[in-house]
Amino acid sequence: MITNTPLITVLLPVYNVEKYIEEAIQSVLDQTFEDFEILVIDDCSTDNTLEIIETITDDRIKIIKKEANKGLIDSLNLGFSLAKGKYIARMDGDDVNELTRFEKQFNVLESNPDVIACGSWIKFFGSNEKLIKHRETHSEIVAQMLVKCPMSLGCCMLRTSAVKNIGFEDDKLHVEDYDFWTRIAWDGRLYNIQEVLYHYRGHDNQVSNKYKELQVRGDFIIQLTLFKKLNYCTNKFKDDLLSKFLLKSDTIELEEFVLFLNWIKQLRVLNTKSKVFNTIELDSIMNSIKKRVVYQIFFTNDFAGVTKKWRKKAIFKLSKDDIIYVLKLKSKERLKIISKLVKLNAPLIYFYLFEGL
Repeated sequence: MITNTPLITVLLPVYNVEKYIEEAIQSVLDQTFEDFEILVIDDCSTDNTLEIIETITDDRIKIIKKEANKGLIDSLNLGFSLAKGKYIARMDGDDVNELTRFEKQFNVLESNPDVIACGSWIKFFGSNEKLIKHRETHSEIVAQMLVKCPMSLGCCMLRTSAVKNIGFEDDKLHVEDYDFWTRIAWDGRLYNIQEVLYHYRGHDNQVSNKYKELQVRGDFIIQLTLFKKLNYCTNKFKDDLLSKFLLKSDTIELEEFVLFLNWIKQLRVLNTKSKVFNTIELDSIMNSIKKRVVYQIFFTNDFAGVTKKWRKKAIFKLSKDDIIYVLKLKSKERLKIISKLVKLNAPLIYFYLFEGL
């Protein structure tokens, strides 16, 4: 049954998606849950996007034509202000929904008043095929924010009363979703349904392909903001220091490596006291960050200034467990090389073992 005030506002910002928009809208119209409005926000498309939408006859489709091209963030903020539904379901004009998406997300939100956003897994198709399995529970999702965007906004249903006045910030262009989650995560619980409910189309014209470098830098700024919730000493552990290891942005000194390891230790201690993040989840995240950096230092050429001599000194700055981790990997690497040499020429094995190739 369709009501005058729909339960769900489907927020669909569009700009030059004529190739895909009909399929996207059809995946909404065919939903098993029917009580919705589709709020199309057109950002002054210059192709046939609008003409195609206007040929689809369904009273639930409402088109807002902006007078000037102001970008996605402006379209999202406008859509939030106009949404009538109890819930806002986001999607993009080049993607496709599973037909039970709205029904399943609606049921989660109705059954859990403290949940303010419900997402799902997403599956890429088109030029890039992969599956992204977002973590399920709130504590997992919030911890994941420390290293990446933990939910895909395009596949989420949001509780309108909780997010209507939050909005998206202009200075977070290309990382607006990530920033949005970090601001609402403290106002209610986030949840991801553990199945694919959204299909994300991969193609060369996407923002994520065009502005990758800006996104990486923007992600890092957001992550620093989250780490700083633990109130570590920013005079000792400066942003520039952390960027060297988390972004591989510059030559690293041995003393800086020691400082970075101490920063990880301090965060774990501070979180044990403050419990800003779930302790188990944060420990897991920080351990994965440390292992990634250690691996890059000892097994790749990712960091400028790291030499064989540098590594020999650095190994003694590690904890016992980390030293064992490096030595195990070194052993595996050596066995692989020996195995290859055996196939090529046996005498080379002795040269490798005794001359240290």
